[in-house]
Amino acid sequence: MWAYALIATGCINWSYQREQAGVVGRSAIVVIPGLVLIAITFNKTMAAKLDSKAAKYLWGAVGIAALIYAFIN
Repeated sequence: MWAYALIATGCINWSYQREQAGVVGRSAIVVIPGLVLIAITFNKTMAAKLDSKAAKYLWGAVGIAALIYAFIN
């Protein structure tokens, strides 16, 4: 669900700021981690590594940083 939240937030960010220059790059900073996270879930060996506590903290930090970036811009 975290990946979908990142993708949705990036798309909403792009929709609201469509008229501004550089919005694609700023929205991509939020969408790309979500796409990477979804891609990882399709690989069985990588998906198994997502169950570790370290991976959860890492992706939590990446997601929070991306969301803060989206809301600030």
